[in-house]
Amino acid sequence: MTDENSNGTLHRDEFLAERVRQQLEVFPEKFRELGEGGELRKLCREPTTLSGPKVNQAPEDFTEQYLIEPVLHGLGYWNPISDRYSGTGPHFVRRPSTYRNVEIKRPDYLLKNVSPRLVCLLEAKAANEEQATGDKRRATADIEEYVESNTFAKYLETLEKRYLVAIGTDGLRWVLWAKDVRTGETKRDLATVDLSDAIKSVAKRNDVIEGEPAQSTSEIRQFAAEEFLPSFAAHSVDEFVSNSFND
Repeated sequence: MTDENSNGTLHRDEFLAERVRQQLEVFPEKFRELGEGGELRKLCREPTTLSGPKVNQAPEDFTEQYLIEPVLHGLGYWNPISDRYSGTGPHFVRRPSTYRNVEIKRPDYLLKNVSPRLVCLLEAKAANEEQATGDKRRATADIEEYVESNTFAKYLETLEKRYLVAIGTDGLRWVLWAKDVRTGETKRDLATVDLSDAIKSVAKRNDVIEGEPAQSTSEIRQFAAEEFLPSFAAHSVDEFVSNSFND
């Protein structure tokens, strides 16, 4: 984590880990702006759903705009409407119509230009709709439909794709499934990451909610680099998935 190149600039993974950490500040900062620190406190302490009236927006849209999309940016997927997006490289497409003739249900996001052999989909839910344990795994239920669809897998194979990667998230918790579309082999819960403690620490450090943060800035950055980036970042997900299938 301390590797630097000859110019003294941060190693790529450390740079991205810091960018993810910075993007985690967007979500609590929005609660501060709205004067709704109490709603964030409740969200962090209880398995409760986000209140739409409190955030003046549909809970899922709010979570996408202020948590999921900023984190995707941190992971190396550009928002194509950004003036810094060059038109090439990994980026996300919201509500894509790409596979509408194959799948009745369309994914919330398509992660494009990640790898020639991958198709990466992402299903988003409102914060706290994807619990780490128990039956409340709404995002996981959605991605399972795509992974288990043989019709979809056969279609992807005709496009000469090797793997279907399906990510489910409520912004706080992230889960990744993968399928080898040629063999049909599926890897369930190939990666699971919970960012809720990191977000809670960011919110406390920035005085959005009261209390002492459990994780320091450097600990959050290290957690992102070691636990989150290898399986979810744009530059590493291809290798992570192919290695899991011993390819």
